[in-house]
Amino acid sequence: MQQGRQTIIDLLNGTVSWPPVVVPFGLDPFGWHGEQESYRDVCDFALDYCTLLPKVYPVSDPLYVGKGKTEVISDTETRLDGTRIRRHELRYKKRTFSMEETQTPGDSSWMVSKRWIENEEDFNFFLGMDDLPPAEPEIEKVRLKVCQVGEHGLPYVEIRDAFSIVCQMLPTVTFYIKTVTDFDRLSHLISIAAERVLYIITRLCRETGSLFILRLIGAELAVPPFMSRRDFLRFNEDFYTEAARIARDCGIPAAVHCHGPVREIAGDIWQMGFSIMEPFEPPPRGNLTIAEALSLTNSRGIVLGGVDDVLLNTGDCQAVRNAVQQCLDGARNTGKPYILSQSATPFFDPLSERAKENLLLFMKLGTAG
Repeated sequence: MQQGRQTIIDLLNGTVSWPPVVVPFGLDPFGWHGEQESYRDVCDFALDYCTLLPKVYPVSDPLYVGKGKTEVISDTETRLDGTRIRRHELRYKKRTFSMEETQTPGDSSWMVSKRWIENEEDFNFFLGMDDLPPAEPEIEKVRLKVCQVGEHGLPYVEIRDAFSIVCQMLPTVTFYIKTVTDFDRLSHLISIAAERVLYIITRLCRETGSLFILRLIGAELAVPPFMSRRDFLRFNEDFYTEAARIARDCGIPAAVHCHGPVREIAGDIWQMGFSIMEPFEPPPRGNLTIAEALSLTNSRGIVLGGVDDVLLNTGDCQAVRNAVQQCLDGARNTGKPYILSQSATPFFDPLSERAKENLLLFMKLGTAG
């Protein structure tokens, strides 16, 4: 199979062939990765042989609350041990709220170390911010990324879903207690965020004038073991269904970014109208084999993933061979659209020699089928 933009379009239209489409998840030779010397070989191979789905962020405001009456200031500090601290401040009506995220050396994810809402007074204050206009998306930034990617693939336009925004506003334990003890007020705060996010999605889908993939971030916060399927749907179904409808009406494919055990909600994702579920993680982090995940699509969408990114960072070549082979064997004869990818974007600098060797091997094996 040829790789590139057209292969994604073909999969979305139901054309399935072999070898599979291979995507080095989130790799961006036109952005951060292309600027790092340690990623040069990986970027060069991906540009020649793979399909690219790099990410673009059309809204920088972590709360999507808009401008005008509010001011959001963000900055990042790198400490001597390599730990990165990202701070955000929201100023509104003479009050200042703050949130802090931490990224430790060797870990590509950001962990929230300080939340916006620390007490009931803060919670009530945010509930009273329902009159603020939503943020405006940076549409030109999306258009530029579409042009950069060209025939190599399509950009992911990454948007945090309403549930994710509110979930990270409160301490985790407090949030989940409120899902039981303070459901109405918590739902109202989520609906405020949902209105703002849907406004942004509508503008992006209607006005960008280019094909991209709308990527909703946040479902991994809602599936078991964090929440039951019932509660996941109670908080997310209406928002997800509407987001997917807006995208579909504009001819834009929509993806749900969801780690971990997705068995309980996989069918719901397709029922809500999404085109892609990613990044599928095999056991033990996930609870589905690739064959089971593809079967659950019932030809309604594309499963992307299959290789745990931790394996690429820490495993040896034989372990990578085995993991890719399991994916290929599981997907080969299903007749379902599938994209082979790792489960997270590499953001280590410099990229270790082991990780580089494993990434290159993963891409070579996948494109060979």
